[in-house]
Amino acid sequence: MTSKRPLVLIAATVDSGGGAGITADILSIHDHGAWGLPLVNAVSSQSLKRVAGIENISAAMFSNMLDVALSDWEEISAVKVGLMPDRKTLDIFLTALETKLKGVKVVWDPVLTATAGRLERADLKSNLSRILKVTTIFTPNLPEALELAGWDKDRLKQDGVFELGRFFVKMGAQNVIIKGGHLGDSVATADDVFVSERLSFMMRLPKAAGDGAHGGGCALSSALAALLAKDYAPEDAAVLAKAYVYHGILDPDLPSDGGRPPVGHHGLTCSLKYFPEIFEEGFPQKAEPFPLCPTQLGLYPVVDSVEWVETLLAMGVRTIQLRIKDKNDPQLAEKIKRSVFLSKTYKARLFIDDHYDLAIAAGAYGVHLGMEDLRTADLEKIRKSGLRLGVSTHGLYEMLKGLQLNPSYIALGHIFPTKSKVMPSKPQGVEKLAHEAALLENVVPTVAIGGIKLHNLADVLSTKVGSVALITGITQSDDPLLITQKWLNLCKNGGDEI
Repeated sequence: MTSKRPLVLIAATVDSGGGAGITADILSIHDHGAWGLPLVNAVSSQSLKRVAGIENISAAMFSNMLDVALSDWEEISAVKVGLMPDRKTLDIFLTALETKLKGVKVVWDPVLTATAGRLERADLKSNLSRILKVTTIFTPNLPEALELAGWDKDRLKQDGVFELGRFFVKMGAQNVIIKGGHLGDSVATADDVFVSERLSFMMRLPKAAGDGAHGGGCALSSALAALLAKDYAPEDAAVLAKAYVYHGILDPDLPSDGGRPPVGHHGLTCSLKYFPEIFEEGFPQKAEPFPLCPTQLGLYPVVDSVEWVETLLAMGVRTIQLRIKDKNDPQLAEKIKRSVFLSKTYKARLFIDDHYDLAIAAGAYGVHLGMEDLRTADLEKIRKSGLRLGVSTHGLYEMLKGLQLNPSYIALGHIFPTKSKVMPSKPQGVEKLAHEAALLENVVPTVAIGGIKLHNLADVLSTKVGSVALITGITQSDDPLLITQKWLNLCKNGGDEI
C-alpha cells in the first residue's frame, strides 16, 4: 500500500485559535495521507466566538515562501487556496498557478465571509475567470456563490443551485461544490451540490450543529486537496471529504466554550454512518433489499461462452458470470438457458451480465449490472423474481450509489490496469480497495475486479475483500486447468452455500 505522502501546497491564513485556517488545513491533509506545505498569507486574531483582527504577510515574504516551495521541494501534487488577503498576493499566486504550477490539481475555497465574522480579502469577483480556469474543485458556500455569481435569492429560486454551479463551470471550473450548511437552523439537512460538465449530484446529511462547526470549510477543502493528491476522482473526494467534516462536526476536538466548537480531525473516515445520501438525476434513489449472497463467493471468473461455463464448473468453480455483450446473438436465450442448467447441475451460482429478462426466464441465480445499466433496469422486477443483484462500482461515489439500492453484492474496481475493456476511471489500487472493503464489511458482500493476476492476488486478498473476480486470468492462460487450480487454492471457494 502507498506509504509516501504527496505534497499539498496551502495558501491560507493562520487562525490564532487553531480551529480554522492553516491549522485545520494541515490536520485535514495529514489525516488523508498527504503532507501540507503552508504558505502563510495573513495572520488572524480569532477565537471560537469572533474574529478580532487580521494582518497580512507582506507580498514579498509570501513570494519568497512560494519560490522556496517550488524550488526546494519535490513535485507538488495539489494546491489548496483559502483566504487571499490582498490583490498583490492574489496576483502572485494566480501567476504561479498559470505558469510553474500549471496542470496541478487546485482546490479553491473562496473565503468571502467566515462564519465567525467578516474578513478582509482580495477582490475575488473581478479575478473570478482567472481563478476558475486554474481550479479543479471550487468550493464556495451558498452565500459566497451567490455573491460571486451576482445572483439574488429570486434568481436562485427560479434557476436552482445546480444551475448556479453550472455558472462557475461555464466560466472554467472543472468541478464545483456549493456548500449548503449556512442556511440556518430552520433547514434540517446540509445539502452540498456537486456540478461538473459530466456529472451533477447532491450530497445530503442531517444538519447537526446549526451553522456548522468552526473550520468546517477549511477541513473540507483541504481534505479535497489531499484526496486529489492521492489520485481520487473528484466525485470520490467529494463524498469522502463531506463524511470527514460531518464526523468532525459530530465529534469536535474541543468543547465549544460558548461558541461553535472547532471541527474534529479523526483520520480517514471508516464508518458508513458519516457518509452522505446521494441524489443523482436519472439514477434510482433506493430499492427494496435484494437477497444477499454469501460473504465469500470465492473465485469468480467472468466468461463469454457456455463452453467456458461448463469447463470451469467441471474444475470446481462455484461462482461464475456469463457476459455475452452481443444483444443480437440469435442463440443468446439458449446460451443463457444452457448455462443456467449447468450451474444448477453443479450447484453453483451463475450471474448473467446485463440480460436480466432472459436471466429471469431461465431461472438464473442472479444478474450483474453496471452503473449505466442500473439507470434503465426494472429493479423491482428483478427483485420480485428472486434473483440476486450484483452491481459494478468504480470508486467511493459509485459505491455509495450502488449501496443505496441494497444489492446482493458490490463489485469494487477496477483495482489494476486492465485491457479487457476501456475504462473511464483510473485504477483504484489496493489502498482504496482496502478502505472500501472495510466500509462495507458486515454490510454487503464485496468482490474485487479489474486487472487481478496471480502475481498481485496476495495484495488483493490482504484487503479482506470478500471475493475476487477475473476476466482474462484463466481464459487467456496457456494451461487453464493448472491455472484454475492455483486460483482455487488461493481463493476461498465459497463452499456449498447457495
